[in-house]
Amino acid sequence: MSESSELTSRDTLSLETAYAPPANEAEQVITEIWEQVFGISGIGADDDFFELGGDSLAAESITRMVGEKLGISLKSGALVESNTVREIANYLKAGKRISLPTHVVPLRSTGSRAPIFIVHGAAGLLFPTTGFMQGFHDDQPVYAFQVPGYDGQHKPYDTVEEIAAEYLKCMRMVNPDGPWHLAAFCQGSWIAFEMAAQLCKEGKSPSSLTMIDPEVHMGRMLNEHMQFLRSRKKLFARALSEARWKAKVQMDKVRCFRATGHWINPYHPDAYDLPGVWEWIRQRDLARYDKHAKSKGGSDDQIRAQGNFDTEKELERRRSEDANSATARLEIAYYRYSANAPLSIPVHLIASERRNRQLSDPLYPLRRFLPKLTVSVLGKTHRQTVSTTGPENSTIIQRVADEASVSST
Repeated sequence: MSESSELTSRDTLSLETAYAPPANEAEQVITEIWEQVFGISGIGADDDFFELGGDSLAAESITRMVGEKLGISLKSGALVESNTVREIANYLKAGKRISLPTHVVPLRSTGSRAPIFIVHGAAGLLFPTTGFMQGFHDDQPVYAFQVPGYDGQHKPYDTVEEIAAEYLKCMRMVNPDGPWHLAAFCQGSWIAFEMAAQLCKEGKSPSSLTMIDPEVHMGRMLNEHMQFLRSRKKLFARALSEARWKAKVQMDKVRCFRATGHWINPYHPDAYDLPGVWEWIRQRDLARYDKHAKSKGGSDDQIRAQGNFDTEKELERRRSEDANSATARLEIAYYRYSANAPLSIPVHLIASERRNRQLSDPLYPLRRFLPKLTVSVLGKTHRQTVSTTGPENSTIIQRVADEASVSST
């Protein structure tokens, strides 16, 4: 999808929906936005977003342009439940956007079951498809979070702990006393981890927690993991490892100074407060990822596909400055975070084949911090595992929630 001046006629498409003209000014404006985003002329008020080929990139453009032309903040996830021009216009007219904070997106707000809350990954938002939603029961309420500040309507937070506390507050707006089911994608799993930890401190817990292929992220968590591994070595080996580590830190200080003019340990959280240093750290880590992937025999195209870099760059181009700022601060929050203690509750992990191999190591952080872990293997690569194009993940999330609900009765 692209915002193009060369439009394809709607009449050339095999759409199931009959053409319906816009009925008011709001529908007319939204229709014009859709035509520009999809590159299709003659879009009707009842045409389906997904049938037209809508995806997260198209949703990002639509929500940004609605804000610019109508002066109203629209959550991209609202397109899942309100997926026609007419439904979006009615959604905005009814003021549903202010019933909950703008960083809470109702993907399905009806149903009597305990709600499922899904935390985004590193991108800061979750945009599921109709295929993803098919994995949930028709009467299952489902809500998704987008990082606070993404739409400029809320002040961004700097730490995972603050984000988790805000999401718990939002959960209680939907269902004050619980029960709640939690799920999370990729790095967002550590926000969900922190949410569960904060609930446990209150003597409560989510009814279920499902994590989808989380990584040991760069920054504090990885540093602490490496320190933990060194501490497990014998005395001589530990001394040698510590000496090598100190030498590495010194060399990285030199590299950092040459690149940024700052003499600072790039593994220290204070380094993330310096924009030039932070950008250097990010580029260094990406380069290391590329080098590692190539050492495993991957081509440039395969590496980009696994990391989804092209899509991420396109999202960054289409997002507003507020959205890009919020996701940048989210990335820093991930770098600064590390789990303080294991979770005492059962956790279900949907893992890629690679992640499942890592779980065979009892010292791997996911094993240490999640002692009551159950694993489902889904997909060979990380990208396949976190996909929202089909119902595979949502089916498991729903099953885990159902089993937890039965066991609690």
